[in-house]
Amino acid sequence: MTSLSANLSAGDMMESPLHHHVAHTNHSDAGIVMKEDKFRGHLNLRGNPEDTAFTSAVESVLGVALPITANTSVRSGDTVAYWLCPNEWLLIVASGTQGQVEADLRLAVANKGADQHIAITDISSGQTLVNLSGSGVAELLQKSTVYDCHVSNFPVGKVVQTTFAKTGTTMCKLEDGSMDLVIRRSFSDYFFLWLQDASEEYGLQIA
Repeated sequence: MTSLSANLSAGDMMESPLHHHVAHTNHSDAGIVMKEDKFRGHLNLRGNPEDTAFTSAVESVLGVALPITANTSVRSGDTVAYWLCPNEWLLIVASGTQGQVEADLRLAVANKGADQHIAITDISSGQTLVNLSGSGVAELLQKSTVYDCHVSNFPVGKVVQTTFAKTGTTMCKLEDGSMDLVIRRSFSDYFFLWLQDASEEYGLQIA
């Protein structure tokens, strides 16, 4: 399957889910900084983690081994793999490469003779990746999600599927203490309006 973004020519206009909020900026020392990592490729991968042919095939394409421990992630350069459940992962790859990565994964799995009970779905057009950073992030998360994001319960690299206000999200903590959130495109406006209101006391900047 070839992704929409892979088919777009250089002259075509692409708009991110949050493109119309980019003008919303605040003072430089805002306590919340939001950055949309635009147009990243999102692939949903399903397979048997006990099938070494499958896992080695995926590793040969991604350059990193799939995380098989619950609620963990691995990353290398522009490639990130999130554990979602024992046989499901979210792969985030460089913009415009998702079609090729999908094709390479299918070929590698076939060449390795892996168990054919696999699925690879390009969901790039339905999601976006947002990073939240700043001195007020911990307090913002306390009021926005039911999950305990305290540093003692949310180490670097941990991945959880939870809610941000009333929208579903997959969250992952980065080494710099910021939080990546994967949200559905259809909830992007709601997400931003909540963020705008919830961050009023800290100040909000769009990077």
